[in-house]
Amino acid sequence: MISRLFQWFCNQPPEMFLKGSLEFTSRLPGELRLVLFAAAAAAVWFLYRQGAGKLPKGTARLVLGMRLTLLVILFFLLGAPVLRVKKARTEGTFTAVLLDNSASMTLEDVSGAGGNLSRLEAARRAAFGTAAGESGLIQTLGATSQVVTYGFADAPKRLQRPQQLDGRGPATNLFRAIHDVDAELQAAPLAAVVMVTDGCRNTGGSTADAAALLQARGVPLFILGLGNATPPADLEVVQILAPTRVRRNSEVELDITLRHTGFTKPFEVQLKRDTTLLLTRQVEPTPGTDITRLRMVFTPDHEGTAVYRVEIPAGDGEKYPQNNAREFSLSIQDDRLPVLYIEGSPRTEYRYLRRALFRDPDFRLVGVLRLAPNRFFIQGSNASEDFLKTGFPTTAEQLFRFQAIILGDIEADYFTPEQMALLEQFVKTRGGGLLMLGGVNSFGLGHYAGTPVGRMLPVTISPQDPPYSDEEFQAKPEETQLSHPVMKLALDSLENASIWNAAPTLVGITPVSGLKPGASLLLKSAKGDRPVLAVQNYGGGRVAAFTSGGSWFWRMSLPASDEFHEKFWKQLVRWLVVGVKEQLTVGTDAEIYARRDPVTIRAVVLGKDLVPIDDAKVLVTVTDPLGNTQDLVMDWILTEEGVYQSRYLPELEGAYKLSVKVAGWENAPLEKGFLVNPPVAEFADAGLKKETLQQMAAATHGKYFEFPELPRMIQELNMQVRQAALQRATPQDHPLWDMPLLFLIALGLMGAEWLVRRRAGLA
Repeated sequence: MISRLFQWFCNQPPEMFLKGSLEFTSRLPGELRLVLFAAAAAAVWFLYRQGAGKLPKGTARLVLGMRLTLLVILFFLLGAPVLRVKKARTEGTFTAVLLDNSASMTLEDVSGAGGNLSRLEAARRAAFGTAAGESGLIQTLGATSQVVTYGFADAPKRLQRPQQLDGRGPATNLFRAIHDVDAELQAAPLAAVVMVTDGCRNTGGSTADAAALLQARGVPLFILGLGNATPPADLEVVQILAPTRVRRNSEVELDITLRHTGFTKPFEVQLKRDTTLLLTRQVEPTPGTDITRLRMVFTPDHEGTAVYRVEIPAGDGEKYPQNNAREFSLSIQDDRLPVLYIEGSPRTEYRYLRRALFRDPDFRLVGVLRLAPNRFFIQGSNASEDFLKTGFPTTAEQLFRFQAIILGDIEADYFTPEQMALLEQFVKTRGGGLLMLGGVNSFGLGHYAGTPVGRMLPVTISPQDPPYSDEEFQAKPEETQLSHPVMKLALDSLENASIWNAAPTLVGITPVSGLKPGASLLLKSAKGDRPVLAVQNYGGGRVAAFTSGGSWFWRMSLPASDEFHEKFWKQLVRWLVVGVKEQLTVGTDAEIYARRDPVTIRAVVLGKDLVPIDDAKVLVTVTDPLGNTQDLVMDWILTEEGVYQSRYLPELEGAYKLSVKVAGWENAPLEKGFLVNPPVAEFADAGLKKETLQQMAAATHGKYFEFPELPRMIQELNMQVRQAALQRATPQDHPLWDMPLLFLIALGLMGAEWLVRRRAGLA
């Protein structure tokens, strides 16, 4: 009743006066109105002074007050007063709802009615409501704003139905979800962004950068966090670092990272090829951390490309074994490793070292033995290597046919300056391996100091070094280097140490001045700690110095069945050629893909002199897991010399094989493999990232909630949307000059003055 009376007297309900503001819309400037008011007030005062003596003093003041009040009302009305009220514009206000659709959302660790829910089901209920009629975020916010709904994993996509949330996303990219939605709705008045997620980001930009996008725009981020912040007990193969291509009979070393959250007892790690178990290792979890690094070494027993699997059997109480295994592909080269061994004289070391490599079908050893100043005995060469008849190669194309060079007892003066420069180019640019053996004409005694070869050696030399000694001595390994690939003659560390401790003596040593900074000393003399075997990297290749010329004594001192001598030399040469550049190399931008993820295939094509070729015709044949093949042309990348590229879209899960060939080349096609597997990264460290999500929300002046707080979240979101709508409100003016209250007051004042004057006898 009071509200209706107020509205009748004032033309507007009380709440309009509480929301609105008083404004004057008269075209007369405020200063002019003030001057006119002052003039009128002065006139009223003058008239008051003229008749003040005819009225009692109190009555005269009452009349003056009524006249001034009437004057105020008059000038108030002349100002064209209005009540200005802002009307919210909800029809043009947007709210974006982002729902996490990645695989980690399938984990069942959200407490809800009737037991634990999967994070995905909790997200559906939060967004779309329940069958019992409870409203979700989308329906509730739709009453006050236009809601745009997205599902996101590695990228956001529009959602229309709850069924589109299937938890099949291969990875979670929180940054891209916010970035793409912000870009799509750049022109829309965005009231808030709502994100329903567990926060398990495993790809893309940082969460801080994602929040900064909304912070710069002034849009708050409201987050509903789902899941258990404490991950359940879980075993995981996090990462495998392995070569993609190795030579036949070469050891393959795997660097494996394991996670064992909640497990303190030893567990087993298995290496398999297909269903065949190749190797097992027991892992003892390290106290105080849930991460362990493991090295596994094995020798492949096949040629071509195969898929290997590192797996941890499911542990007791483990709920999510999906991430207990990872696979990798490995291509085995069946070509022979070409080695050039140039020896200055027919000594015993040449015969035994050559035999150690020649007997192995994985090596193609070409021996160049100097018999006289211009006479050489060539062993193991083919018809295309006639240039060796005159001795050491004279061009890069000739020298680059080989991947390792062994310099025996031959002096530096044998080589021309151009050949010396070629040797340095062979190591530095080609990535080849260089080994110098001890002898009377080697190292400082052979005047290599100051030459390109001397610069590459891992030992310091000078012409003043003592002469070669024919002494018999014991060589012992540097204890910290027993695990070096060259020194590892047995997988078990204790057995390996025992083999080296029982090694026969060597005969003969070339003294050197010392070890260069950055070089690794692998073997030294038991007396005097003189360097026997030292290695180092140089440019793209590797260099080794073996200062003895008597390793043949190892072979002579051991039974014929003992492979100590042969295995040592083969491991050393294999280690030297790890960085060798090939004429054709093939790679992909990843080793493991999700289905329908684009695979970028790159090939680098070099000539025989290792100069990039930009006009080659390069073809790749892709074989899918069912054996179907597809031929693709690889196009030259204009900005990169010798680099060719193609893209392939895998439709099936499993192992794929690439076979790349260059038209016109006699070389066999180069093979490589890649895998298409279901994603496992989503189950790595899959606990709710509460702190990260809280920081994101706080950075944007938004708020973080968890599933039981959903009703309060909806309430605060509605308040945020209404506040955003008010900020976009359009003002509406309601005139006040015709308020009945003002006219009644004016009439009352005039009537009261007339009565006062009548009683005083002035009317």
